[in-house]
Amino acid sequence: MKLAALVMISLVSVARAEPSDATAHVERLADGVFVILHDPATDYWSHSNTGVVIGTDAVLVIDSTYLPSRARADIELIRKLTPKPVRYLAFTHWHDDHTNGTVAYRDAFPGLTIVAEEEMARFIEITGPAHANEATAKDSEEHQRIAELDHMLATGRDAKGTPLDDAARRSFTRQLEQRKGELAELSSFVMVPANLRFVGHLTLDLGHRVVELKNWGHANSPDDVTFYLPAERILFMGDLLVQDPLPYYSNSWPVPWIAVLKQLEQVPITSLVTGHGPVFHDHRYMALVRELMEKVVARVDELTRKGKSVEDMQKMIDMEDFRIRWPTWKTPDMRVFWKRGIDRVIERSWRAIRGQGG
Repeated sequence: MKLAALVMISLVSVARAEPSDATAHVERLADGVFVILHDPATDYWSHSNTGVVIGTDAVLVIDSTYLPSRARADIELIRKLTPKPVRYLAFTHWHDDHTNGTVAYRDAFPGLTIVAEEEMARFIEITGPAHANEATAKDSEEHQRIAELDHMLATGRDAKGTPLDDAARRSFTRQLEQRKGELAELSSFVMVPANLRFVGHLTLDLGHRVVELKNWGHANSPDDVTFYLPAERILFMGDLLVQDPLPYYSNSWPVPWIAVLKQLEQVPITSLVTGHGPVFHDHRYMALVRELMEKVVARVDELTRKGKSVEDMQKMIDMEDFRIRWPTWKTPDMRVFWKRGIDRVIERSWRAIRGQGG
């Protein structure tokens, strides 16, 4: 009986295993609700997390990742979850790493409805092609990085002149492959516009499953949309919350972002899906990110009133006491990246406090 029970447990475990491939795996959040978690696209760009919500009448995908090749691989994973076609593809915000893969879904699913908040849709149309053109220009940072990697592998030495060991050579070879693949895809980039645009709120009924979309306005981006499943209490947040391993602050609006997170902390959840990084099942990480920004904004306000420049503030504020409060933040190799992020919050907060945006 004991052996039979162990065999049954093993069979159940195998039956419940979700699909995966070499650079992504599916995590089940509830019956018919999943997230696809990805390895990075390159040493610089990450693929977004991708939500998959299956109703009796329709399938919704949330965010299409950075590169169409990864989106096509995601479609194969989705087909292992359900035979139903994807009817809706929708976005949490305009950033390229959440939207560039859209062409793969358009090609795979005729009649696809692409959903975006009205202003977000305009940003996608403008910035997607612009980034592709900038990245593929001959003098771009992307081309420069490829040349650097080529040179290091050819000479067998890194940028500091240190001889490459086997691990470094493998790492740089992988980076080079990813960077060349990225440019090849961006050189044939296709922008696919949204054909269902909304303002403020939108509810999608997938058949016995409702998803509530809400635009929170300026926060991490100009228009951040959350996706909430009230019956399952699952919240997809996009880059309103990221652990990769740090939050994303570049070009954000920290002051209104704080207010958004305060409200989202009151939303009942069983699962909270970040834009990049792991799934959480409580609000602790969100509250810590919000508290961190509150402290920075308050300090910037104080120092601005004392006539300090933004450069002065960036020397005076480092928030190291916060860095040690979360496991992925406090590792020694995060120190430099942490300071860069805090400096960005300081600069964006300073602009907002002075009424200059941010």
